Amino acid sequence: MSSEAACTEGPAGGVQGRRRAWTAGRAAAAAVPVAFVPIWSSGYIVGTIGAHAGPTLALVAWRFVLAAAVLGVIAVATRAPWPRGRAVYAHLLVSGVLLQTVQLGGVFLGLGHGVPAGLSSLILSACPLVVAAAAVPLFAERLTARQWAGLVVGLLGVLVAVSGRLSGGGELTGYAFTGLALVGLAVGTLYQKRFGHSVDLRTGTTVQLLGAAVTCLPLAAAYGGLDLPMTAAALGSLAWLATVNSIVALLLLFVLLRRSSGGAATSLLYLVPPVTALLAVPILGQDVTAGVAAGMAVSAVGVLLVTVGERRPAG
Repeated sequence: MSSEAACTEGPAGGVQGRRRAWTAGRAAAAAVPVAFVPIWSSGYIVGTIGAHAGPTLALVAWRFVLAAAVLGVIAVATRAPWPRGRAVYAHLLVSGVLLQTVQLGGVFLGLGHGVPAGLSSLILSACPLVVAAAAVPLFAERLTARQWAGLVVGLLGVLVAVSGRLSGGGELTGYAFTGLALVGLAVGTLYQKRFGHSVDLRTGTTVQLLGAAVTCLPLAAAYGGLDLPMTAAALGSLAWLATVNSIVALLLLFVLLRRSSGGAATSLLYLVPPVTALLAVPILGQDVTAGVAAGMAVSAVGVLLVTVGERRPAG
């Protein structure tokens, strides 16, 4: 009797266990994009606070140094495997410089030369279209007509969300820096997807941050110096940007790139400008317009068109 019961409960328990594991896996997969958007968006909010507290590039450079130190300690403490081979380290350094130094340095230099924050965010939100278009010949990725439509709809949502806040202005040099930031984000994303998929995220990202620190420190020294004021705004911004944005946000992006196509992963960036506007209400005291709300809805539709039902890449 007990043997029969055991035989009956065994397969059922196994099925239930697999169902629970499948449900937990689905929940974890859904949590990544849900967490990614507000965390990535917070960088604009905290960056605005930090930019008013001291030299902007000094803040960027020291965040790389601090982030590399923190993540390096975590990697050692958890005994994460380090990359092997000079070529792997070279690829990591290249992607780190593109995603960190070129992108963030370009953004802050653009803002410093008069480019409005809303327009800067809009320019970088073109990244999903650039990545999706480039990924087709580079990685043989195939997007359906529905997904291409979603990318366009998402970009239109961003236009609606920020159009009321664009004041124009800005120097030509500032727009050149912002365009360079877009190139860094798009090319760095593609480079990471091509060469960074087999490296442990803890140690690989540490190497990338070290490369970003080494290249950004001289730029910061040349543009405003390396001194940060010992104020709560400056130090608090540094701590948040280093740990939350340079570590957590970047790791989430790399997880998304491993789980989906480049266009689908970066399509979430369409939600960043409107979500940033929402976060700015309680933190920076800015208002949310009807255009921002409408843009969020349109962008959400675009992201759903790109990501829902997407097949996970093999490997």
